[in-house]
Amino acid sequence: MKRKNFLILLAAGCLFSCQQQDELQETSKEATNFSISIDDALSDPLTRTSNDLFPARNSITTGEVISMAASGQDYTPFIVGKDSRAWNEIGTATGTVTFYAHYPALTDEAATRSGGNKRYLKGGQEHLFGTAEAAPGSQNVSLKFKRMTVPVIILDENDRPYEGEAKVELSLKNEGTQDLLNGTIEINENALSENIEVKKVSEGVTTNVLPQKINAGEEIGTITVGGVTQKISAVEDLDLKAGSTLSVRLSKRFGGIIDGNVPLYR
Repeated sequence: MKRKNFLILLAAGCLFSCQQQDELQETSKEATNFSISIDDALSDPLTRTSNDLFPARNSITTGEVISMAASGQDYTPFIVGKDSRAWNEIGTATGTVTFYAHYPALTDEAATRSGGNKRYLKGGQEHLFGTAEAAPGSQNVSLKFKRMTVPVIILDENDRPYEGEAKVELSLKNEGTQDLLNGTIEINENALSENIEVKKVSEGVTTNVLPQKINAGEEIGTITVGGVTQKISAVEDLDLKAGSTLSVRLSKRFGGIIDGNVPLYR
């Protein structure tokens, strides 16, 4: 009798274990919801006060494509609001999983990390990087993005978006290397400066430059009005960091040019 009872209990234990395994497998097949947010805490106080006028991206909308990867995996395209991922696709069963995401989506070469965990990058457009941590089986994962480039805005003397005829071009280093796992961009100090036209707010596109340091007295661009071009130079050292903004204020009254963070002179 004792042997019979033991066998019955063993069978019951096996049944319970099998049921548990089935439940885990079913959970791993359920789609995980990925939510997205962008840190909009721009560090320039000038643009914070007029944030409603500043066209920096504050959301990634349905239908747009990001590149996303789980720890140790290649990046794959992910259509926001349409795509989903199941934990059995992610392939990680234990421990905390870190997700990484880039906007805009990476090129094929960068996505597969054929060049390692870094990629070559040019300035001009906005680049966002997001991360999230979750336990396997989690139904909701929140990707939090940060700005990795420096948006540029042209303002008039009243701190309103400038919509006049002046054309502003910055002459800055425009090549760098980005770490695919933390988003950090390092400028190529050996790169030659390139002319970067700064878009006006009304054009709906924000010009972005790469994080870099500018020395006092360095010529960093030009302003052209009525066929006359004048140079812009930095009065003080500038440290353009990811998430900060560069605000160029044009003053008709004095004919001078003042950066929102640091005064500039012609």
